[in-house]
Amino acid sequence: MYETLLLKILEILTLGIIGGAVPGPILTAIFTEVLNKGFRRSLIVALKALIAESLVAVLVLMFFFAWDIPTDYFYIISFGGAIVLFWIAKQVWGIEKISSEKKEIFSFSKLLLLTVLNGAFWIFWITICVPRAFELKQMISFGHMLFLILFEIGWLMSVVILSYIFSKFRPLLLKQKLVGTVFKIFALLLIFFGLKSIWSSIIYFI
Repeated sequence: MYETLLLKILEILTLGIIGGAVPGPILTAIFTEVLNKGFRRSLIVALKALIAESLVAVLVLMFFFAWDIPTDYFYIISFGGAIVLFWIAKQVWGIEKISSEKKEIFSFSKLLLLTVLNGAFWIFWITICVPRAFELKQMISFGHMLFLILFEIGWLMSVVILSYIFSKFRPLLLKQKLVGTVFKIFALLLIFFGLKSIWSSIIYFI
């Protein structure tokens, strides 16, 4: 029993680590903040993203089995998510130097909106995470909430480590001629993720 539970915990942590390391709009946002404001400030974005993801994940765990939600809906909301990505990409594209202003590009509301409108996030949680969460719930009381905690711990560990590694390249990337170019690359990545989301939805409906 305890060995099975331990293996399940390790599996969940690993799943969270993999989830945090998968390239996507949130990781791109955190890397952008590393370059713009430094590693410590990027942790604020990571924590905001963690809270946003956890809120949506709680909704998934609480209501998924209570509602019969067609998969089509998750692909439809991805179109809205793509628009948000394009909107943020436009702001990142215009950055030409390191900002000393207090203005936030990646506010909590934007990160929450990105999460809510990310169809791939919903599908990932419903198809991969929910079954494992309820397996753990059958093993121990409130196992589904423990799944969420363990998954997010793994996710945060992965994101922080990757951000720290990326921050070591910051001095090189901050050379005057590279700053604008690097931010434009990040903007293009956000646009790519938006287009990828749209394309996936179109293919699904076709």
